[in-house]
Amino acid sequence: MKKLLVILSLIPYLALAQTSDEHLKKANALSAQKNYTAAIPEFTKAIELNGNNVKAYLYRGNAYSNSKQYGEAVEDYSKVVTIDPGNADAFYYRANAEANAKDYKSAINDFNKAIELGIRSADIYHYRANARANSNDYNGAVADFSTAISITPNNPELYEYRGVAKANINDNRGAIADYDVAIRQMPNNADVYYYRANSKGSIGDYSGALADYTTTLRLNPNNAEAVFYRGNTKTNLKDYKGAIEDYKKAVTMSPHLPNLYYYLAKAISNSSDNKTAIEYFDKAIAQDPNNAELYLYRGISESKSDSKDAALADYNKAISLDAHLAGAYQNRAELKIDQKDYEGALDDANNGVNYNKYTDGYAYITRAKAKRGLQDTTGAMEDYNAAIKMNPKNFEGYFGRGEMKILLADYNGAIADFNTAIEMQPANGDAYLNRGIAKSRLGDRPGAIADFKKQVELDPKNQQAYIRLGKILIDDRQYSEALALFNKVVTPYTKNGKILVLRGTAMAGVGDTRGAMIDFDRAIAVDSNAISQAYSGRADVKIRLKQYDSAAVDITRAIEKDQNNDEAYFYRANLKMIQKNYEGAVYDYISVLLINPDNIKTYAYRGLAEAYMKDTSAMNGDFRQAMKLGPKDPNNYILRGKARMVLFNYDGGLKDFNTAIELDSRNPYVWLSRGVAKLQENDHSGCQDLTKAVELGSKEAPDELRKYCK
Repeated sequence: MKKLLVILSLIPYLALAQTSDEHLKKANALSAQKNYTAAIPEFTKAIELNGNNVKAYLYRGNAYSNSKQYGEAVEDYSKVVTIDPGNADAFYYRANAEANAKDYKSAINDFNKAIELGIRSADIYHYRANARANSNDYNGAVADFSTAISITPNNPELYEYRGVAKANINDNRGAIADYDVAIRQMPNNADVYYYRANSKGSIGDYSGALADYTTTLRLNPNNAEAVFYRGNTKTNLKDYKGAIEDYKKAVTMSPHLPNLYYYLAKAISNSSDNKTAIEYFDKAIAQDPNNAELYLYRGISESKSDSKDAALADYNKAISLDAHLAGAYQNRAELKIDQKDYEGALDDANNGVNYNKYTDGYAYITRAKAKRGLQDTTGAMEDYNAAIKMNPKNFEGYFGRGEMKILLADYNGAIADFNTAIEMQPANGDAYLNRGIAKSRLGDRPGAIADFKKQVELDPKNQQAYIRLGKILIDDRQYSEALALFNKVVTPYTKNGKILVLRGTAMAGVGDTRGAMIDFDRAIAVDSNAISQAYSGRADVKIRLKQYDSAAVDITRAIEKDQNNDEAYFYRANLKMIQKNYEGAVYDYISVLLINPDNIKTYAYRGLAEAYMKDTSAMNGDFRQAMKLGPKDPNNYILRGKARMVLFNYDGGLKDFNTAIELDSRNPYVWLSRGVAKLQENDHSGCQDLTKAVELGSKEAPDELRKYCK
């Protein structure tokens, strides 16, 4: 806190013996001219002539004090109070000298005595407040400044200093109120704006703090700390570019400011320029080589730069310097999770939780990831719950818990968590992706499609997003929309075979079998990773064209190229269904689910195959699972309706077809299925269903219409 040096005026000269008078008079004249060096010997001569001359000691004490010889001043004032114990001025002046000598305890005692003896000026409370503040008694300082203000309410400096004292007891709102008063009377005082900026930053008013730091620098461009702290404020506002500019400016003004390189490096790392961040962390470490946090944050930048070994070395160094640094354990755990060392990650994550001092919940999230890697789903859920309880605004808590709920098949719970995550970060494409997956598992294809479309909108360069959206559009038989989507990203130079395969599938869906075969053949030619999928897609088209032998050859090739191609087994199972090899179909459907448990459409197809085998127990189990995983998927009801028809349960089958139509009245396949089922039971209203199927674009319905409805 700013300390005021009191310049004490001499009281009127009183006559002594003649020789003493001359020396005293001469000394007073020299003091009036501020020539204390010459005045002090004259005061000394006056004292030598009269050893009990109180005023000579008092004046010489003033001269010593004004020439910053505070020890000598204290001795003279002490002589005065020995001769005259009731001399309030001597206690007051001695208090000032002691305060200037940083003997604040003695100063406060003397200010107390002076007040007790009757001095009640604003200045004495002001100076005692300074002494109390300098001895960390900020509450006492606030009380004294308040008394001084009650005596001289129009002194803006008192509000300034009381504001500083309030800030030191974390009463930043009270401090700001005092700074406001001071600024109204001293609008060009850079210090007050600086103090107010500090307090605004402390209460999270970063925009207000930024404005005050800017005003401070307009009034005093040389305040390096204001530049530094403005950089901190910009960092809190996520204006990393602006923060970096301020930190670099502060480096040119005062390169030895504590932690300057540290904050500069952190700001640069937040702007994703991790290489430059590492360079500045290097400089910070050179200044402070035993600062564990510097190694921690350099490690984070190295990890982001894929320098994993360097990051690990820095985390180890940080821990060796501070065995309780939670962040170092937590980030080392994250690194080990990436390396699939889940046991080591869990050990570090436990330390991160135990030593953590923050309430952001991230330590629990890291431990949840480690437990998830160890397949401890219960423990992982407990940690995600703990993170959210600790910090209900933690996006990653809801996101991670949502992922866990998908793994545990709690799709409604997952959707609820991703809803919350999206409210927090509406531009996060991954949150829409995962919510879409959960909706898809519930059979809510329209909801899933909407979410996958949002992910594409937010991340238009993400080819995986297009693949995922296109695939679900195909599963939903929205072939035209899927084709339009893939046409946006496929060029003559496209070498992503998966996209070509999916576009081929969409082409087949709209009846363009020639275009489909061209895309499948192109995928085989340009992308070795998509050869298996291309053969299986080509086989599906050939099955539709009733080229069964050629389809079987392509399926065999697909499986030879990739024994984990679940769709190849799925199409082979479908081919076996056409060939009435129902047992073989069941075994292939089993293979599909062993390879990819997420290929949930397979349960209903296997259920139909089991119906033909009269295995009603297995059939009912598969349809129960299909309905559980896709209660809004009309295809599940179509296939169960067919299965019931096979088992002569006409009413049950018709009910399922009706439900499928309610779910998707634009699906030609369901009208075709119900129409054929009705006509097989001599219900000629089936002809109307077949006509509807034709109107909706069914390729098979015209043949059935000619067959049954002449």
